[in-house]
Amino acid sequence: MTAYALPDLSARAWWAGLRPYLSADAQAAYAGTDPSTITVTGATGPARLTPASSPALARVAIPTRDGSYLLLLTRSVHRRDWLVTRIVPPERVE
Repeated sequence: MTAYALPDLSARAWWAGLRPYLSADAQAAYAGTDPSTITVTGATGPARLTPASSPALARVAIPTRDGSYLLLLTRSVHRRDWLVTRIVPPERVE
């Protein structure tokens, strides 16, 4: 989330910082994102692993001023590190 919540960076610098944390599918989904459109600027509290997590899938809630973002992370048996597969912003009620 720290690498994602940087709307003041150039697109090139933002992507270089975020890309290593993303799965291949997430890299395809987030490539071309304009960081200036991201409204969140950081976490306001600690990340929390949600009960729906498992040894291969982590659902992590991160509180922000905009509400809690949900990060979905996976890891395979071939890798020990976790990679983000999706960044879900808080739902907005209008």
